[in-house]
Amino acid sequence: MKARQVQRVVTRLDPWSMLRISLLFAFCVWMIIVVAGVILWQGAVVTGSIDKIEDFLAQLLAESSFTIDGIKVFQGASVAGFVLFVGGALFAVVTSVLFNLIAGVFGGLRFTVVELETAQVAPGQRS
Repeated sequence: MKARQVQRVVTRLDPWSMLRISLLFAFCVWMIIVVAGVILWQGAVVTGSIDKIEDFLAQLLAESSFTIDGIKVFQGASVAGFVLFVGGALFAVVTSVLFNLIAGVFGGLRFTVVELETAQVAPGQRS
């Protein structure tokens, strides 16, 4: 196979495509973090770490008892994750619009790639 170096220039990013891709990416990251958080929380409950943290915080704050409500922690984390989810998607769209404006002035993003020649000689023929 032969290879050749070619230069490519990216001069425009479609904001609609950036929105779709960033929403999908942000949703996947959000789901991974939520599932990991639930698993870690359950592990901490099973090992008794949450009880130890609650006792430590009660002593630190000079309270008779201190409890951490797992449901409220999960709800708060979910809301914060959703805000970051929407904010990240909007940031990607704004960034693509800014890229388009800057690329119009400076000519885009130029990079070099190696293209492999995929044309092959048919069996029985020689080049």
